[in-house]
Amino acid sequence: MPIEDIDFSIIANDLRSLPFYRDDIFLGMQAMNIGIIDPNITQFEYNLLETYIEKERTPSFEAMTVGAFSQMWIFALYEVLRLWRERKYDFSKLFKNAGIELKLKSLADNEDHMNLTLHARRRQLEKFRDDQFFRDEVEYCWVQLEPIYKLVELYRMNMAKYAAPGKSNAIPIAPGYGELTCYVAH
Repeated sequence: MPIEDIDFSIIANDLRSLPFYRDDIFLGMQAMNIGIIDPNITQFEYNLLETYIEKERTPSFEAMTVGAFSQMWIFALYEVLRLWRERKYDFSKLFKNAGIELKLKSLADNEDHMNLTLHARRRQLEKFRDDQFFRDEVEYCWVQLEPIYKLVELYRMNMAKYAAPGKSNAIPIAPGYGELTCYVAH
């Protein structure tokens, strides 16, 4: 698809509008940053393809640069999704075990009026405790996000780890650069 036909606002706007991101300014900014850098990386990819077609060979430095930016984008996307997932699981567990009140009390005991994240977390916990619609929205969003999270997790794992996931006796062929399934058993 031509780059001018890609709607780059989808990631920044849609991710930012999810529960937990929309009312936690710093977590929301992390989500928005994923969308902000996406068009730049995509432009780098299109430029790399044009150079490859023009020169009929892979330009090494440009390919390494695009690969580096792409890896950092995957790491950032994974982290922002992991934080969302962790918050969802923590809140759900607290709600199920009637632990939200205790958690709110512990947050109040560590009150820091300048800590905006603490205030956002408290508001989110209270909303999760009191608002069935919010809990349902969080669950619905996770059903949509989970396949994306799992895919990103697999890519990130291959790029960040120098051993096959769950297989300590397997050695990846090209850690950080090889295909997702390229492992050589020891």
